[in-house]
Amino acid sequence: METPEKTRVAVVFGGGSTEHAMSSVGAADLLDALDTDEFEIVPIGVTQEGRWVLGAGAGSSPASTDLVPGGGAVTVVDARDGVARLGGIDVVFPVLQGVFGEEGTIQGLLEMADLPYVGSGVLAASVAMDHDFLRKLAVASGLPVAPYVVLRDSSDVAQADRERLGLPVVVRPARGAGGVTEITDWADLPAAVAAARAADAKVVVAAAPAGRRITVGVLDTSGQPESSVPGEIVDGRVTAPADLDRAVERRARDLAVEAFVTLDCAGLAMVECTVTAGGDVLFDRIDTMPGFAPGAAFPVVWQASGVAYTTLIAQLVKAAVRRGTGLH
Repeated sequence: METPEKTRVAVVFGGGSTEHAMSSVGAADLLDALDTDEFEIVPIGVTQEGRWVLGAGAGSSPASTDLVPGGGAVTVVDARDGVARLGGIDVVFPVLQGVFGEEGTIQGLLEMADLPYVGSGVLAASVAMDHDFLRKLAVASGLPVAPYVVLRDSSDVAQADRERLGLPVVVRPARGAGGVTEITDWADLPAAVAAARAADAKVVVAAAPAGRRITVGVLDTSGQPESSVPGEIVDGRVTAPADLDRAVERRARDLAVEAFVTLDCAGLAMVECTVTAGGDVLFDRIDTMPGFAPGAAFPVVWQASGVAYTTLIAQLVKAAVRRGTGLH
């Protein structure tokens, strides 16, 4: 009796963003979660300089200590060589975080190489990373969004906009991580804008209404997006399920799916929102490739929903193979 051929999965992690270490830690757990009886695993680390480090197999590691730890033979190549050596790969699981990966660049590269991959396509990934265009699309689609203003050439917010936004506000780079500041006094705006501009010339200043930070996972492995139970973010940690009124929970879950569909996402996403004291649910952001490290929001909310980590990973890989590349 012939042994069924395994699906060859390339897990790409690391990358050139400030979230390099987070991506690498999440990749270690993802590599452990892939069933080696069903999948042949090819770990590929990307250094912050853009070099691709090809591991020998599951559990092997790039030579750099800031990538997945372990042993095994590795080969270091440039990006073009790295893609060429992906011949024979069935599907790619890109767990790159932030710019230089999560925002559509590796998705475009894989589309050109006709390699199926887990997660959203180029446009959804790109829009989700740009808080300017993300909010424009959300507002145009009727999603409830807190008031905001975008600063390009100016470092100040007009008086009319200040009255519309109120205080506090969150000042953040439109793209990229870091440089996010909440201010309660307009006198602190210049310093907050300068911190954001260290990451991106385009800055978003958004109202920050009082409320609870709620996050919901969306999973689409069958053409029908499903939402997880909501989790609550407190001091950077996620606990699930969040203690919410049933009607508010339903609104948060419906909003997550609506945002996923609005952006034409695929595979998976995490949606963050603010639940106000009055029970309103405001859309904040969507992450098209959430982290997979221990305690990360995506595995936490799905485990609370009854979906085991290993099952989650296997479903995503199989769905990506079925979906393939190109327009859908």
